[in-house]
Amino acid sequence: MKAFLIHSFSDKEKIDIFMNNSKKYKKLKILKLERDYGLIWKIPYIYRIIKSDFIIFIVGENSHQSKHISWELKVAQKVNKKIYVYKLDESFNLPNEIDYMESTTEKKLNESIESELDINKKIEKSLFNDKYLLENNDENQKVLFEEYKLLLQTSEALVVRRQTMNTFFLTANGVLVTMLGLITGAKIESNYSYIYPCTLAIVGSLLCLSWKNLVVSYGQLNKGKFAVLSKLEKHLPVSIFDAEWVALGTSKDKKKYKSFTQSEKKIPILFLGVYIIFFVLVVIFKVGIVRETIKFCISKIL
Repeated sequence: MKAFLIHSFSDKEKIDIFMNNSKKYKKLKILKLERDYGLIWKIPYIYRIIKSDFIIFIVGENSHQSKHISWELKVAQKVNKKIYVYKLDESFNLPNEIDYMESTTEKKLNESIESELDINKKIEKSLFNDKYLLENNDENQKVLFEEYKLLLQTSEALVVRRQTMNTFFLTANGVLVTMLGLITGAKIESNYSYIYPCTLAIVGSLLCLSWKNLVVSYGQLNKGKFAVLSKLEKHLPVSIFDAEWVALGTSKDKKKYKSFTQSEKKIPILFLGVYIIFFVLVVIFKVGIVRETIKFCISKIL
């Protein structure tokens, strides 16, 4: 999990203390602006704010006057990031961008961070509107079981779509590799014959990157579904998926269980490697300028 830290450079010593204390959160990576790079710094830090799970704003004496801090807060609000505000001193003022927000104590901030890191608590909080209604209520138990079955069906449908997706990309890459072989073997009388295999190699590379990203997305989605199923099972007579997970060694023993997603990702990476190697070879041996440049360099060296 990632948190983006908004702070003033004038509070560096106190920020360093905060960073050292935050090392106790092993699952938390804190991103922050190291120094002012001018206009260029905005580009990578927009990306970092978007990728962060939440924002921590440490309010110093001069924070309310900083244009950089105001900009960071505006970006965080535009992308709907939760902002935790902590004042180094209660007398310090908040910027206008968040003057409607309440600051928190150091203790409450640590509790909030721990809550953000505890994925099980977050799932349970968002899953049950009122879990106490489930206790000794047969009607609610029936509704819960029906929702459990519905989620299980969507998980099975996801596996089918995942297999269909893999079949499509595997077939598409097989066709591209075949076309590359045919074009390479064909005698095309043109000074620009290298354009065709290079274009196919680029298309294949983009296809492989899309394939890999989709494999990861399907894996994450499936993992999320089973996390919710596991929570629902706690309110049912048996927990079959939790028991199955324990039987498989909870992914700690690679002999018992190996992630299917990790295995799937190797296939598009393998095809991507083929396309890259093919592209490099075509450029070296087919493109006249490159070929002559290499020959010239070799002759100079020898």
